[in-house]
Amino acid sequence: MKNFFGYIKSKVFIKHFLLAIVCLVFVLWALFKLLGVYTHHGETAEVPDFKRKTMAELDAFVANKHIGYVVIDSIYDPKEAPGIVIRQDPEANSLVKHNRIIYLYVTSMQAPQMEMPKLVDRSTRQAVFMIESYGLKVGKITEIAGDCKGCVLKQFFNGKEIAAGAAIKKGSKIDLAVGKKEDYSAPVDSTTVVDNPEPN
Repeated sequence: MKNFFGYIKSKVFIKHFLLAIVCLVFVLWALFKLLGVYTHHGETAEVPDFKRKTMAELDAFVANKHIGYVVIDSIYDPKEAPGIVIRQDPEANSLVKHNRIIYLYVTSMQAPQMEMPKLVDRSTRQAVFMIESYGLKVGKITEIAGDCKGCVLKQFFNGKEIAAGAAIKKGSKIDLAVGKKEDYSAPVDSTTVVDNPEPN
């Protein structure tokens, strides 16, 4: 035991112990340095503004900007052209680490399918409200002879009558044929096109 404590107190042990500590510190320093290089520690890139860019422009747009992108969702917007970036995360001008992935939301290339609502037997005002609330567009409204004034008798898409429940793309234009009561006191045309019918 005395020899052991004597060796610990010797200059040889102290010299080797200090050398081991220096080597350990150097190894740890080199390890953190290499880790920083691998993860680009301290290096940042400014997020560019992707908004209004088309899908075809994205690859060239991110070249040499030290970031990547992923399109994670598409949103249908009839007011926008298809394939346009309308939102991004993180936002433009944010500072992020090199090679950070930017998540993009683009307008859908195709309108989603939906079921055609039943407009027949409803008033013109109700039908117009339903068309707009379903994400469809109001087309031509035509008056034809019928038993009820102002009620929808037929509904059309692309010139053909369409049944309730049929598949139709959102944003499609729907034409209506609404009834009018005949006035037998004077001859009138059996069909009249109205742009802005008065609601009941």
